Amino acid sequence: MISYEITETEFDKISKFVYDQVGIHLALHKINLVRGRLSKRLRHFGFNSFTEYYEYLLDDDTGEELLMLTNEISTNVTSFFREPSQWEYLEKELKRVELNDKTKKIRVWSAACSSGQEPYTIAMFLLNNLKSPSSWDIKILATDISEEILLKAASGIYSSEEVKGLPKNMIAKYFDRVKIPHKEGIDFEYKIKSIVKDMITFRKFNLVHSSYTFIKQHTFNWVFCRNVMIYFDATTKNKVVLNLVDKVKKDGHFFIGHSESLVTMNKSDIKMQAPSIYKKI
Repeated sequence: MISYEITETEFDKISKFVYDQVGIHLALHKINLVRGRLSKRLRHFGFNSFTEYYEYLLDDDTGEELLMLTNEISTNVTSFFREPSQWEYLEKELKRVELNDKTKKIRVWSAACSSGQEPYTIAMFLLNNLKSPSSWDIKILATDISEEILLKAASGIYSSEEVKGLPKNMIAKYFDRVKIPHKEGIDFEYKIKSIVKDMITFRKFNLVHSSYTFIKQHTFNWVFCRNVMIYFDATTKNKVVLNLVDKVKKDGHFFIGHSESLVTMNKSDIKMQAPSIYKKI
């Protein structure tokens, strides 16, 4: 097996290409991570160097290899009901919405939905915590840059390992269990039921370069953009946050990951309620 090396010049070219196309900032200290993760793409094509791979990226009009590259260098790690403190906060917030929102509409955007656990969590949370969910008009927009990961998300099919942290009664209520035969015996897959899936629209969207005009201003009660901005530099992060917050209703909320911060940003129209939770004012 070929062991590929990457020069700083090759790294600079690839990192600039990635930044220009998807806004992900790759600092030089990530050179070994990029070499390790992209070596499999070089092997796939039979390339002898990162220069050959870079030239292929430039010539690829389909954009498919850019998506493959993005998947390799970013980490699509997610789970159901991650960031527990946010859901505890939202239990109280939802009671306020029930009392005060006469429109009976709830709109939520999962702005980097990855393999779907986040938007399905939002739907299950609403079904579980609204007193009369059927009387509410609920729509959840779930977007991601990767078509491949969106297909996984839209399928709504998860392994027994992926649903392991969910309460058994919630699994029974919102998933269909399907037997999967394999060499070691029988395993199970868990498929999201239509009562959950029908609340969600999946759509490809690039947070840095796509146009936000298809979404009306001040549309969403809640916008989730968690564990994405760690890949952006300050300029890109500021641009993305301002675009997302613009779509949040007054008294609505914007959620980021606990490892992220908006401390250095000009955010006069949102106020931190707790770490990673911001309210539109």
